Amino acid sequence: MAKQYDVIIIGAGPSGTSCAYNIKRFNPQARVLLVDKADFPRYKPCGGGVSPEVQNYFDFDLQAGIDSICNEVVMIANGKQISSNKHPLWMVRREKFDNFLLSKARSIGVSFMSSCEVHEVIQENNTVKLLSSKGEFNAKVVVIAEGGLGKLAKKLGYTVKNTVLAGMEYEHYTQKLDGKLYIDFDYNDSGYAWNFPKSDGLSLGIGGFVKGQDKGKVGLPQKLKNYSKQFAVNEFEKKNLHGHPILLYSGRQKLVHGNVIMVGEIAGCVDPLTAEGIRPAIKSGFLAAKVIAYSLKQKNLKSLVNYDVAFHQEIGRDFYSARIMSYFLNKNLKRILPMLSSESAINGFMSVFSGASSYRQKIGFKRICKLIWKSIF
Repeated sequence: MAKQYDVIIIGAGPSGTSCAYNIKRFNPQARVLLVDKADFPRYKPCGGGVSPEVQNYFDFDLQAGIDSICNEVVMIANGKQISSNKHPLWMVRREKFDNFLLSKARSIGVSFMSSCEVHEVIQENNTVKLLSSKGEFNAKVVVIAEGGLGKLAKKLGYTVKNTVLAGMEYEHYTQKLDGKLYIDFDYNDSGYAWNFPKSDGLSLGIGGFVKGQDKGKVGLPQKLKNYSKQFAVNEFEKKNLHGHPILLYSGRQKLVHGNVIMVGEIAGCVDPLTAEGIRPAIKSGFLAAKVIAYSLKQKNLKSLVNYDVAFHQEIGRDFYSARIMSYFLNKNLKRILPMLSSESAINGFMSVFSGASSYRQKIGFKRICKLIWKSIF
């Protein structure tokens, strides 16, 4: 006989674990199961920059899951190097951070099942059935938090055609560090390169925008090798080199399908301008958790649609502004680069990236359009 739960969350990354933890936080009686196809802790390619603003979505101190704190960001654009120390960022290694969040969720009663790959999600009679490598499960609500490479949402027909950032990253372990985070717009015609410092090394990466679901690396491996040389990284160990596509926010989409909800990257929780993903993923899990916890308490699962509204208001509207900026930036990068090589530009960039403000708050939608118009004409 299938095991029964109130909520099953598929994927134990930041969005899924945020959702699981906060459902139990807001509705302690809820029976919550979190499943993942991997064993934890597990390695996850990621720059690892996180806004301290994510602390707002948990009622416990996140410091134990943080690798280090970066107090200076250097932006390189149009041949100029500008630095800012106004908006510190947390640096995380995902194997540590994700496992830390998971341990907190389990500590308040969330059940966890690793090495569990879900093959089918079937909605019938107001119940959602899961067929997996670990057997059959039933739930009132299912949350898909499988990340951009997941197949379930696509199989169910819930996904849209996303803009894709082809990313290539290299983990370099060293004790020779300056502790600065570098963002370089001069190194790639269709994106940017980065260097995120950790306590034991560097996360070096480069990203380029591609169309549709094209997962081609657009020449990124060689570009990354060339970029890394300026940080005294002259040789790559193949095991530390990782390529992966990142699904960016590409416009409003339906995130609630009956009793199935999507959160995280598969829901469009990646900033289309900066490719920041951890903070919006955690926030989407938090927003979904509040709606799910309330719906279960009220015994009214029709109110799950409120998550769609909350996501658009809290995440989607701002990402829409970022998407417009990203479109014109990539179309007219050489013309716009001079605008980026200023102290006000980097402070504005970091204010948004750190979560201190939004695109609309910092720049204003009308001003965004005005600046872009001037840069083109």
